[in-house]
Amino acid sequence: MHREVRTGPSRTQSNRRYKMTTTTANLPNAAFDNVDMEKQTVTAEASDNTVNDKTEPDFPEGGLDGWSSVTGAWFLIFGTFGIANAFGVFQSYYVLVKYPSHDSSSLAWIGSVQMFLLFMMGGVAGPLFDKGYYYPLVVTGASTHIFTFFMISLCKAYWQTFLAQGIAAGIGMGLIFIPALGLPSQYFKKKRGLVSGLIVTGSSAGGVVVPIMLNKLIAKVGFEKGVQYTGCLVIACMVIGIALSRPYGGVHGKKGDAGTKPNVMSFFKEPAYLALFVGVFFVAWGVFFPIQFLQYFGELNGTSKDLTFYLVAILNAASVVGRTVPNMIADTFGPLNLITIMCFLSSALCFAFFGAAHSTAGLIVVAILFGAFSGAFISLLAPAVMSMAKSQSEIGTRIGVAMMGLALAALTGSPLGAAILDARGYGASIAWSGSMGALGTALFAAATFFTARSKGKWRV
Repeated sequence: MHREVRTGPSRTQSNRRYKMTTTTANLPNAAFDNVDMEKQTVTAEASDNTVNDKTEPDFPEGGLDGWSSVTGAWFLIFGTFGIANAFGVFQSYYVLVKYPSHDSSSLAWIGSVQMFLLFMMGGVAGPLFDKGYYYPLVVTGASTHIFTFFMISLCKAYWQTFLAQGIAAGIGMGLIFIPALGLPSQYFKKKRGLVSGLIVTGSSAGGVVVPIMLNKLIAKVGFEKGVQYTGCLVIACMVIGIALSRPYGGVHGKKGDAGTKPNVMSFFKEPAYLALFVGVFFVAWGVFFPIQFLQYFGELNGTSKDLTFYLVAILNAASVVGRTVPNMIADTFGPLNLITIMCFLSSALCFAFFGAAHSTAGLIVVAILFGAFSGAFISLLAPAVMSMAKSQSEIGTRIGVAMMGLALAALTGSPLGAAILDARGYGASIAWSGSMGALGTALFAAATFFTARSKGKWRV
C-alpha cells in the first residue's frame, strides 16, 4: 500500500517547539525582552483607548429590555429631577401665602438643600449601583420620595417643610437619580450619548408640565389638595419607572466584577478627571443662576405676569432640544468635546442677558437659546464621565462623585448669586454668572486635552 507522507510537523516536534517557546520566554534575553515590552506597550495603549474588552460585559445595544429600561429611567427622572425643577412654584407660594414672615432667602434654602442632596447622594448611590443594588436603591428612594411629597401638604411650620421637602425628599430623589442615569450604560455603548440625552429629557418635561399643573391645581383646589394630586403623578412615575427598568443580567444585574474595584482617590490623581470635577462646579455656578432667576429678570424688564409665568416653561421646553441633538452628535464627535463647546456657548449667553433685559422679545429668544445650550450640560455630563472610565465596574462611582461637585454648586450658587444681585445689582450678578461659566469651560477644555492625550485620539 502507498503510504501518505506527512509534510507538517509531528506531534512530538510541536510539543518540542512549545517547550522551547515556553523556556525561551523565561530567559533574560534582550531580544525577547524588547519584543515583550513592545507587546505590553501596544496592549497598554489599547486599554487606554477603550474599556477592557475582555473584562467588560456584552452590550446588546438595544433590545426589548434595553429600550424598556430607557423608558423606565425617563419616568424616574421625570418624577425626581423634573419635580425638583418645579420648586419655583413652591417658593412663590411659601413667600406670598404660607410663610410670609420668612424672607425669600431662607425659603430658597429649602429648594437649594433639596437639589444639593439630589446630586450629593450620588456619592452613595453610585458605588452601590456598581455593586448591583439597583432595585434596593430605587425602591427605597421612591418610597421615601412619595411619602415625603405627601407630607409637604400637611406641614404647618417652616422647619417641618424644610425637613420634609428639603432633606427627606432630596435624599429620596438622590437615591434614584444616579441609578436611573447609569442603568442604560449596561445595555448601550455606541449609543450612550443618545440614550443619556433621551433620559434627561424627563427632567425637561417635568420642568414644563409640573409647574403649570401645580399652579393651576393650587388656584382651583388649594395648596394641600394640589400637592396631593401632584403626588399621585409622582406615584405613577415611580411605579412605571421601576416596572419598566431591568438591570442587565437579571434582578441583581452586573455587580461590577468585570474590572478592578473602583478607587475614588485614584480618580483625583487623573488630571482629566480632576479638571472635570472642578469644572462641573464652576459651570453649574454659572448656568443655574440664570435659570432660577429667569422669572425675576422678566419682572425687572416689565414683562407681563402671564408671560413671566411661562418663561421657565419655555426655557425647559427648549432644553429638550439641547438634551437630545447634541447627544446624538456626541456619539460620533465625542462627549467631552461637545460638552466643552456647549458650556462655552452657555457662558456666552449668560452675558446676553444684559441686552435681553431691555426687550421682552429679546428675553424670550435668549431664554430659548440658553435653555438649548445649558440643557446639553446636564445631558452630556454622564457620557463625558463614562468616557473616562477604565472599566464598566466604575461607571456609577465616577458619575456619582462628579455629581457631588454639581451638588456643591447647586447648594451655594443661588444664595451667592442672590447676594451679589442684592448688593451690586442685576449687571454684577450676570457678570458673575458668565465669568464662572467661562472658568468652568476652560477647565472642561483642559479635561478634554488630557483625556485626548492619554487615549491618543481627538474623539473623546
